[in-house]
Amino acid sequence: MRALGEAGAALEDHGDEDEPAYLYWVNADELQIMEARAYTELRRPVRAVPLLTDVLRRYDATPARELALYLSWLAVALADANEPEEAARTASRMFDLSRDLASDRTMRRHRLVLHRLAPYRDVSQVREVIEQCR
Repeated sequence: MRALGEAGAALEDHGDEDEPAYLYWVNADELQIMEARAYTELRRPVRAVPLLTDVLRRYDATPARELALYLSWLAVALADANEPEEAARTASRMFDLSRDLASDRTMRRHRLVLHRLAPYRDVSQVREVIEQCR
C-alpha cells in the first residue's frame, strides 16, 4: 500500500517532460485499479469494491481482456463482501467479455471467480452463472 501511495504521489508530481512510450497506460485510473486489486487480494472488499466500481464506470470497454480481468477482481471482492447476487452479475459480464479471448490469465481468473462463487451456489443468480459456465 505504501508503494501505491508513492506511485500516486509520483503521478501527481509528473510534469510535461518526455516519458518513455511504454508508460502510455500509467494514469490515475490504472493506479486506482491496482489499489483495488491489492485490497481484493488482501480480502478487504469494503475498500476494493468502491474503487473498482468507480473506475469501471468510466473505463473504456475496447480492451476486452483488461476489462474482463478487472471485473474478475470486482466479482471476487463482491463475493468477499457477502454480495453474491452482485458478484454473480459482475461475473456474468466478465464471462461474456472473455468468451472469445485466447488468454490464459483470463481463464485462470475465470476459474478463481467460479471457485469464490461456489459457497453461494444456493443463491439462484450464482447457480445460473455456474451452470452457464459448464
